Order: sequence, then C-alpha cells, then structure tokens
Amino acid sequence: MRNILSIVLIVLSNLLLAQQNEILVKAKVIDENNNPVPFADVAFRRLQLGFSTNKEGFFTAKMLKSDSLLILKKGHVPTKLTFKDSTNKNEYTVVIILQRTPLELTEVQISAIRTHQQIRQEINKLYIKNTDINPDARPLTNPLSYLYELLSKHEKEKRIASQLETEEAKRIVLKDLFRLYNNYNIIDLDEDEYDRFITYLNMPYAYLQQTSDYDLAVSIKRMYAGYAKDKSSSFRKQVYPAALDDIQFIKQNSDGGR
Repeated sequence: MRNILSIVLIVLSNLLLAQQNEILVKAKVIDENNNPVPFADVAFRRLQLGFSTNKEGFFTAKMLKSDSLLILKKGHVPTKLTFKDSTNKNEYTVVIILQRTPLELTEVQISAIRTHQQIRQEINKLYIKNTDINPDARPLTNPLSYLYELLSKHEKEKRIASQLETEEAKRIVLKDLFRLYNNYNIIDLDEDEYDRFITYLNMPYAYLQQTSDYDLAVSIKRMYAGYAKDKSSSFRKQVYPAALDDIQFIKQNSDGGR
C-alpha cells in the first residue's frame, strides 16, 4: 500500500512540476521573403506526434520549456525551435523563418556550332609534324644517320606523339562537323557516341582535305545509315576508349607510316 501511495505521489508531483514548467507557444512560419508557409509540418519530439500550420502559417502548442519542435516543409531547410535558454515566461509569440533549400544546378557544357568555313579551315590544317632529326638523310648517302634515326626509340616515340596529336585534332574537328550535321538533321548522333563513330568512319586526313563539303556530308550520311542500322552490334555496345585505340593503331602502323 505504501508503494502504491509513493508512486501516486511521484506521478502527481511530476504532473504538478510539468504544469508549472508548461508554456504556450504561438508561432507563425514564414519564408525568407516574409511570405507565410502554409501547412508546414511541426514535429513534437518528446511526445512523438506531429501537426501542421494553418494556411496562414500559424500554429499554437503547449509544451515544456525543455521540449523542442522541428518545423519541416518540402523545399525548405528544417528548423528547430526550443525555449530552453530563453527568458522565463508562460507564453511566447515567435516568428519562424524557413529558408528555401538552395537549388544545385548541374553543370552544362555548351559547345558553339562552327560554320562549314571554320571547320574546313581546321581540316586543311591537319598534318603530322616531321620529327626526324635529319629529314634529308638517305640510306645510300648517309647510312649511319639513317639507321640511327630508324632504330632510335626516342625518335619513334616522338613520331608516335606527333601522330597522336594530329589524330586528336582530327577528332575535335570531326566532332564539330557532327554537331553541325546534327543541327542540319543530316545525322542524329548522341555526343557520347562521337568517338566510336569516328573510329567506324576511319577517314584518312587526305580524304578529309581533298573531298568537297558536299561529298563529305553525303559520305558521312551514308556511313551513319549503316552505323545506326545495327544498334545491337558488339561495336556499338563496347565501351570505347578513343585515346587507347589511337595509340594501339598508330604504334602498329608507325613503321609503315613514315
């Protein structure tokens, strides 16, 4: 009996203490532009319950001074409300500002579409630089110089680097050409397939430079028709590392490409 009486006394004292510490909160929720935030969610942490502001952004709540409320609204930064360190009062009137969540814009790369004349000028500039130490050396007139240059690993690497540099320039100008053709509805090719289609075309520099703009467009359109026809081919499906493919091709043909 004494235990039951003790429990009752403890409960009553806690209720009395809670009533003494209970406060009334009258709040208005607004955004950073001073506009009311209607129907924002208010989470009462201690009681594990929730309610909403009205259409003008108002709400009232009875709570302990040690309690905290969490105000949430989609598109806004959640805000915590507490009076733990506030001046002792029985009633509080507050304005709660919910900041809007900042929008994270994805980076978009915009490539200007070049004209036919600009692209033709870049095509005509394509050439492989002569990296030979002695370009006039001939096997009959200067055999030692010729053999040294032919077998020199350093000179071979310089020659490959020069070819790769020109190949990269060719890819850049062809991508500009594809953007122009896409704009004119000559082809319909996604940018992530440009490198793969360039390998499929396998066009030498001389062909690009000697062919007219019209014939080049007709040729690429015809090649694109074959490329786009078989969308399930292994060539279309493979992940294409353009630079690695160029290095392998040029190294395999470096001796014969002098």
